[in-house]
Amino acid sequence: MKSTLLTLLLTASLLLLPATSLGAPPNQEASPELPMSVTVLGYGAASAAPDSVGVNLYIGEQPSYGPGGPELSFVAPTDLEEVKDFLVEQGIDVETIEINYLSRNYAYGPSSFAGEVVFSFNELDRLLSLMQGLVDEMEGRRGPTIQGANMLFRVEDCATLELEAMRAALEDARQRASRMASLLNMSLGRVITVSEDVSPVGAIRPAGGCIAHAGQTATGGYFLMGSSSTLANSPSEVEVAIMLKATFALEKPE
Repeated sequence: MKSTLLTLLLTASLLLLPATSLGAPPNQEASPELPMSVTVLGYGAASAAPDSVGVNLYIGEQPSYGPGGPELSFVAPTDLEEVKDFLVEQGIDVETIEINYLSRNYAYGPSSFAGEVVFSFNELDRLLSLMQGLVDEMEGRRGPTIQGANMLFRVEDCATLELEAMRAALEDARQRASRMASLLNMSLGRVITVSEDVSPVGAIRPAGGCIAHAGQTATGGYFLMGSSSTLANSPSEVEVAIMLKATFALEKPE
């Protein structure tokens, strides 16, 4: 009696199972063909005349050498204040002047500390005479000397310059994608995605465009080169560059 009842229950459960559990193919539509696309890089640059310059002056004593090599040296704060006073006398806006008394300067190795004086200047035609006057002033005082100087020329409306570079980069990407499409005997379709290529080109180099332009210097630290050394940054020209990654749809010819 028990075996008969178990047989009936097993038969009923098999009849109630869905067809797919017995190995029947699922009732679903075939997946549509994935659209073809191509992803390329585009590069664009734009330049304009600078509006101002940021100057980093590294000021320190000449290194002294003892039996163990160069000795640690510091610059007196009063020496840097004298540099600041000279700049103010020359018409530099005091609000743009920054002083760092313990800026690390590697001109004479890691044992040398220097003072750093940073300022902004927008009379570019006077820049050379200003720097020469500062050198003469410091040499006349027989005190600390300028051990190094970094200058970064800037454009106030960098956003407009960057937009021009973006437009050129997108057009460059479109041309590269068109060449790739022709190799595949296909035509170029709509833009699917666009993004900036922000891969750093070095350990201390940020992305391109205005990001790099604004971050090329760090007070009291390294001189950060935010873009390729081939980009212009001079009293006559400031250049920014953008690299984009763009994906385009590919269409089969009719």
